[in-house]
Amino acid sequence: MNANRFQAAAALMEEAVEKKGVPGAVLLIVYKGEVALRACWGDAGLRPTKRPMTCETLFDLASLTKPLATGSALALLLESGKLHLDDPIEKYLPEFSLRPGITIRHLATHCAGIPAGGAYANRYVTLEEIVGEIVRSRKVAGIGEKFVYSDYSAITLGALIERRTGQPLDQFCRERVFQPLGMTETTYRPGVRLAPRCASTAAGDDIPGRRGKVHDPTAAALEGAGCVSGNAGLFSTADDLARFAQMMLRNGRGIFKPETVPLMTQPQSPLSGPDGLRGVLWDIGSAYAIRGELPQGSYGHTGFTGTSIWISPLSACAIILLTNAVHASDTAPKNVTITLRRAVSTSVAQQLH
Repeated sequence: MNANRFQAAAALMEEAVEKKGVPGAVLLIVYKGEVALRACWGDAGLRPTKRPMTCETLFDLASLTKPLATGSALALLLESGKLHLDDPIEKYLPEFSLRPGITIRHLATHCAGIPAGGAYANRYVTLEEIVGEIVRSRKVAGIGEKFVYSDYSAITLGALIERRTGQPLDQFCRERVFQPLGMTETTYRPGVRLAPRCASTAAGDDIPGRRGKVHDPTAAALEGAGCVSGNAGLFSTADDLARFAQMMLRNGRGIFKPETVPLMTQPQSPLSGPDGLRGVLWDIGSAYAIRGELPQGSYGHTGFTGTSIWISPLSACAIILLTNAVHASDTAPKNVTITLRRAVSTSVAQQLH
């Protein structure tokens, strides 16, 4: 595939970097089974000195962790019959007997009536402790009545997976998803081998001791206690995410049963309207969606640090867009990645359709 076909999308990325909306970026487009575009711009770190971006740079994926790690692990347990979407969560996490009526479906589609999250900066908290805090958290809506995008929901599902499998979430995902796909640079807690190649995704200086440290404060609090989180904490490269996207476009071949990808990526919420357009931790058409003009049936997710993935089976394409937007200066345009993601999706759609 000639990369020139997607040069308009590449130009949007280049402009975003040149105007200092994002310090640096990597864009990878998969089309019809091939990598059609793979390019990078700008810097992986700005301060105190500039460090050039490369296509091999690792990024803190932030909330992409939800579908890629937690969602994939949950899907494997659903397809094996070890869990069912309408199982009550207290069946596996007895702590939730104090908050009955919440099902796996409610958590996976962000309508469990629990808060978005809590204050965890400068704290260490174990998974068991945070589950207890989630159980005791305030009620923000009736169960199944309102969409409230919630880190707490994904963290609870991560705890569920660990209880049901007897393995830490990162180990289960590594053994069952990432290693089989050859995603050798996708990991929680990058070690000495990978941390030097991580983009700076914090607002502070780009110094070696901060590279590879998760930006999300809740995930950081859990990691400080030796745990990993279902909501954030995964690091990866564009190339590894392309391997995952190719698997999804092949309807799960090598990882999932044929019926599992539709289960994950078609509406599973009990809600109606745009709020109901959520799969199993995948976004389909909610207010957070970045589909642009790509056809219906596409799905994806975004991450606070400036990352996103969007997959369109009808277009046979996937768009992997990685930036370190949080590392931009205080004078950078606000919400630049929201506009950029949708503009890139629309540009790709216009070239294909």
